[in-house]
Amino acid sequence: MMNLKIVNLLITLIAVLLFISSCSTQVPKEKIKVEDISRHSVFNLDAETIKDLEKGIIKGTPLRLDNDTKMSDVERIWGKPNEHFDNEDIQTYRYTIENQHFIIDEDEMNEIYTIQVELDYSKDEILEIMGKPTEPGNIFIYEKENYIIQFEKFHNKWRLILRKR
Repeated sequence: MMNLKIVNLLITLIAVLLFISSCSTQVPKEKIKVEDISRHSVFNLDAETIKDLEKGIIKGTPLRLDNDTKMSDVERIWGKPNEHFDNEDIQTYRYTIENQHFIIDEDEMNEIYTIQVELDYSKDEILEIMGKPTEPGNIFIYEKENYIIQFEKFHNKWRLILRKR
């Protein structure tokens, strides 16, 4: 009779201890995805900006290749560039907006054909966000319908280069 009471008491105690321990177990925090980390106040890589890149648009900026955007349109929003390089047929403009560098190349027809954006992302982060490149190598190239999205390292910083096909 005494053994049955002890067994019931032990079962009750074990049940209470299991309940208490399950309540105190912390749910593991979700791993923060790279795409959720904003590194810049102007342009960041994430699922939404990648969709825009595939359409020739640098989200959050006046920079786009999908229409007839001219440097005068960019200057109307961002003002005069920080630097301008006259390479005869090609004009290169450099802007620094909120500590992020943008480089715009314009051809002799005054058409913007290449846009570069300096990024604070690592090689692994770019590959995680963008997926496997169309072509392997140290330069990551993603060929889309009308545009080529390229990532290249310059002076220890990765640069996104968007250009028409």
